[in-house]
Amino acid sequence: MRILILAHYYPPEMGGAAARLHGLARWMARAGHDVTVVTAFPNYPSGQFPDQYKGKFHANETLDGVNLRRTWVYASPRRSSWRRIANYLSFTVTGTINGLAAGGDFDVVLASSPPLFIGLAGWAISRLRRIPFVFDIRDIWPDVAVEAGEFAPDGKVTRLANWLANFLYGKADHITPVTEYKFKKLADAGVPAEKMTVVTNGVDLDYVETAVTTDIRAKLGLEHKFIVLYAGLLGIAQGVDIAIRAAGRLREQKEIHFVIVGDGVKQAELREQAQALGLTNVTMLPRQPREKIPSFLTMADVCLVPLVSKQINDAVPSKLLEAWAYGRPVILAAGGESADIVRQCQGGLVIEPGDDGQLAEAVLAMQTDPRQLAQYAQNGRDLVCRCYDRRVLARQMAQVLQDVKT
Repeated sequence: MRILILAHYYPPEMGGAAARLHGLARWMARAGHDVTVVTAFPNYPSGQFPDQYKGKFHANETLDGVNLRRTWVYASPRRSSWRRIANYLSFTVTGTINGLAAGGDFDVVLASSPPLFIGLAGWAISRLRRIPFVFDIRDIWPDVAVEAGEFAPDGKVTRLANWLANFLYGKADHITPVTEYKFKKLADAGVPAEKMTVVTNGVDLDYVETAVTTDIRAKLGLEHKFIVLYAGLLGIAQGVDIAIRAAGRLREQKEIHFVIVGDGVKQAELREQAQALGLTNVTMLPRQPREKIPSFLTMADVCLVPLVSKQINDAVPSKLLEAWAYGRPVILAAGGESADIVRQCQGGLVIEPGDDGQLAEAVLAMQTDPRQLAQYAQNGRDLVCRCYDRRVLARQMAQVLQDVKT
């Protein structure tokens, strides 16, 4: 099968979106499918292109057996909602052009949202190439923006985004929500259940098992500390400020240390908050290369997985699964499906989003009970190996594409 994938984010960019599409693409390619990914020049979250892409409109590459057609998008280091929308819209145009220009006859096009606009590119390519269109839904827009406080519930932008989403749901031949909660939300919104198949996020277990790690504790001077790690995007929806406030509560517990790794729109604000509180039990580091992330995960005693609001209840963050894959227990500050999963498998503790008092109590509970800590870690690892192996999920996605093709 010849598969065309539209992915706004792709390695070397970090984050759950890039990891999902890269994992699915490479495993489908390994299974013998001819996979081409149209994606943007790397620019997230810095807003800047690497030197090798400057002055170009597109570039052809190969990564892990997958054909890549990278394309120009509007990017700026100055962050605002309108610049982000311009970035999304520009890929809608250049992604469509490059999807049509990619050589050969494809059997199906898969577009992964957000951004929601990418669905327009998938639909246009589907119509012009006369192939089926599968819409992969990682987050439901504009719901997630409303839940995070970015959009007003009854604002013009929200109404326009709702119209566009419903239009694309109607045009897609099949839809692949990443969680059961998203499946239910879409079904409640009128999408036929028979038109959807849940294909969850997952973990590349082969990468976990072969990852090379180094002793970062010694380099950071944290050899004898109990480390609470957050590694990921420092954005609006993540609510990472809960870690700074909890660190303030735990400042007298000298053996406990918070490590925050990542970039994003909230990075400067978090640094300023930690400095204003005079915290010495917080280390903030910039975004790290993908190959260094295993060293940070194996350094941690517990991984923090927060979301800003309990209203964001249909997400299962990929960092939750990655922490478990590396044998680390979690503290989840979220509700909904991810909270259900953590409680059912007993892979850690669940607290209210934004409640730094609960986070401080959870950290102390884990630090003082190493036997329970180890059991949480084992339970999470067992669940990932049983249900979230990306190799298996790629086979599931390939079957969805095959069924739509026929």
